[in-house]
Amino acid sequence: MLNCKQVAGLASDYLDKNTPLKWQIRLHLLMCANCRRFVKHLDITRKMGAGLEHSANIPADDAEQVLQKVKTKIHAKSSAD
Repeated sequence: MLNCKQVAGLASDYLDKNTPLKWQIRLHLLMCANCRRFVKHLDITRKMGAGLEHSANIPADDAEQVLQKVKTKIHAKSSAD
């Protein structure tokens, strides 16, 4: 069985559906709340990063606006769950 460190290392490949160990990872996630939380937050971060990359409303050099938008999206996503 995989341990937390192994699951953390494979989390990105798991989300990309690019690992032959998906069932071992799923089994670990069923039993480990911390890893479930880690994978969930990694997924949220990746989706937000992809969304911000294509956002035309935020100037690329205005870090504060980007940070506020990320915080707003995290808060909205956390409230929805």
